[in-house]
Amino acid sequence: MKTNLLRKVAFFMLAAVISYAAGNKAALAYNMLQLDIGGGVYNNVDQTIYSTGDSFTLYALLDTTKASSTDLNATYYIAAAVSPQVSSPSVLGSFIFDNTTYNVTSDMVYGVPPVELDNTAAFDPCDLPTHGIYETYFREFKFNFDQNNRAVAYDSQDDPGGLDSDPNGTFLYASFAVDVSGLSDLYSMHFDLYSEKYKNGDTDINQKAPFSHDANSGAPVPEPATMLLMGIGLGGLVVARRRKAGKN
Repeated sequence: MKTNLLRKVAFFMLAAVISYAAGNKAALAYNMLQLDIGGGVYNNVDQTIYSTGDSFTLYALLDTTKASSTDLNATYYIAAAVSPQVSSPSVLGSFIFDNTTYNVTSDMVYGVPPVELDNTAAFDPCDLPTHGIYETYFREFKFNFDQNNRAVAYDSQDDPGGLDSDPNGTFLYASFAVDVSGLSDLYSMHFDLYSEKYKNGDTDINQKAPFSHDANSGAPVPEPATMLLMGIGLGGLVVARRRKAGKN
């Protein structure tokens, strides 16, 4: 009897430890900074959240449990970059960000974020990594998180568009209305989130959302499985047409 009791106690203690560890692992899974899109979808090919329409709400997220007091009160930036890369001044329509219209590329800066004090953006090692987007034309938008705009903690990679407002939530969020219907065909807007730091007259990246939690306008690139199914479908269509032609 005593042995069975000890076994039961040991079992429940082990279960409690495993449960606690799993809970902490889940808590640690959230990045301090993330981007998300209302109604967005996640593409595993390029690990980016995409909008499903030309007009959408872009969300910047900050996990208060990971942030220092400096992080909580810092100024943050969203870079809206033309994709694919554009290397020379061009007339590529416009986009609307937070109710203001910006011309592409005349209202933008060429290079890699962040924008320096002299309004240039030449790349240096402490800037945002290029990650297949930069160098290109981009526009920076600065903002501060409002302590009253709170949400339940979540991972935008696992649950895109999953923002759930809650006055007691551990996430802060900022929302921005975006419209890319005026942008030229074959182009989209890519979004990065970061804070900056200054040293010896140089502007560098301080904190940033991981590239797996970036956001982008437009329909996502088909994933390999989807492309395979499309290929099979097209192949079947070709065979059917050939058979039909042979009967005529």
